[in-house]
Amino acid sequence: MVKVIRKRTIVDALIVAAMVALVIVCGVEGLRRTADPVCTKITIIIKDSTERQYVSVGELKQQLHQAGLWQIGEPLSKIHCHEIEQHLLTHPMLRRAECYERANGEVRIIVKQRQPVVLIKGDEVYYLDTERKVMPVRASVNTPVVVVSGRIGKQQAEGEMYDFVLWLQDNRYWREKIHTIRVINPKMIEAVDDEHKYTIILGSLNGAEKRLKALQKLYEEGFEKIGYPEYKQIDLQFNGQIVGRK
Repeated sequence: MVKVIRKRTIVDALIVAAMVALVIVCGVEGLRRTADPVCTKITIIIKDSTERQYVSVGELKQQLHQAGLWQIGEPLSKIHCHEIEQHLLTHPMLRRAECYERANGEVRIIVKQRQPVVLIKGDEVYYLDTERKVMPVRASVNTPVVVVSGRIGKQQAEGEMYDFVLWLQDNRYWREKIHTIRVINPKMIEAVDDEHKYTIILGSLNGAEKRLKALQKLYEEGFEKIGYPEYKQIDLQFNGQIVGRK
């Protein structure tokens, strides 16, 4: 009788040990699943798509696919958001990229596009964006901007010309009238008054804002009362003088 009890005790002990081992295995597997969930979805949001549409979600998805960074079904531990951000920023139309994981296994990517300020058409054709950086010309970029053509180098374009265009953008009076600037040489600049069809000779950009303010005063206090003369040119290159030519 004693021997039977001992056998049952051993069998019971083995069963309990097996059950404990099974619980441990299941627990470890559960912990692995909890600690390392998989990517269930990748969402790309173009933050400023209502203002401009220079790049599409499909284009960015394809870019990530080609780089092996579209990793739906992969463990989140294998997805490196910083690498995704840096890769997306190689796209010429993007200026910001943010990638992060969500609790439901989704990887969310939010991007912002670059914004052109001025189109330069010299020996090279390119935009300068809001960060004063060169931005390529592509068909999807159709935002109206000031166009500067002629003999203009990058130093002048990124320097005094960019500053002058920003001044035009901020000036409620002239931003509606001047959309075209021609560079004859670095010290001889012309602007076109589209509203009155005048070519305004600015000369140097140094002090050009002050000279345009004087012309605005002449427009408002003179021409708007007596009528706009049929001039072809208005010369402002000499401080304190406004010369009209037919």
